[in-house]
Amino acid sequence: MTIDGEPSAVKTSAAKPTERVRNRRGNGVRLREEILDAAVVLIDETEDAAALTLRGIARRAGISAPSIYPHFAELATLIEAVLARSFDELRDAVQSAIDAEDTPRDALMAAGRAYVQFGWDHKARYRLMFAATGYAANAVDTFTVVESTIQECVEAGVSTSTDPHIDAWLLWASLHGVATLAKPARADYLRLGPLDRPAMLRTLISRIAGLVTG
Repeated sequence: MTIDGEPSAVKTSAAKPTERVRNRRGNGVRLREEILDAAVVLIDETEDAAALTLRGIARRAGISAPSIYPHFAELATLIEAVLARSFDELRDAVQSAIDAEDTPRDALMAAGRAYVQFGWDHKARYRLMFAATGYAANAVDTFTVVESTIQECVEAGVSTSTDPHIDAWLLWASLHGVATLAKPARADYLRLGPLDRPAMLRTLISRIAGLVTG
């Protein structure tokens, strides 16, 4: 489901092995990417990080498990690559949302929606990304993008923030809360009654970033 209550374009299904055409000699880089692709698809389809086993990933990629070792020495190394790609995808989703808007204020709102939507669309990967062992070298790239957008709001006179760095951290923490606690299908939160999630998200972003109304 999207932030606006529409069905999400992301669909999940049981993981199935891929029919794979053997790479020609010298195409090891391509095979590495295919293995990484298979791992990402597997966790997204199963919505379970525990599904990331060498055997399961190999089956999804249409190769034998030993074929993984020349590219990833162990499962932990492969999971690190999944994390790095996932943080790249999160950053790119947020940046694309920003680039589609004409004003800094709208860009910041779009960034917040894109962040939460990523968490909803990729539940298991998102949990893995922010688990205790979920760090990657590019983990803070999205933070930097959000901080820059708040700074642009300040420069445009639409934000009263006196410290975009701290406010970006507060906003990141809040968006993380929305992404993890307000999943649309979580029945125990439905007892709170009807929630206008788009309006609540706009309010959250506006208050934390000090956006000026009007």
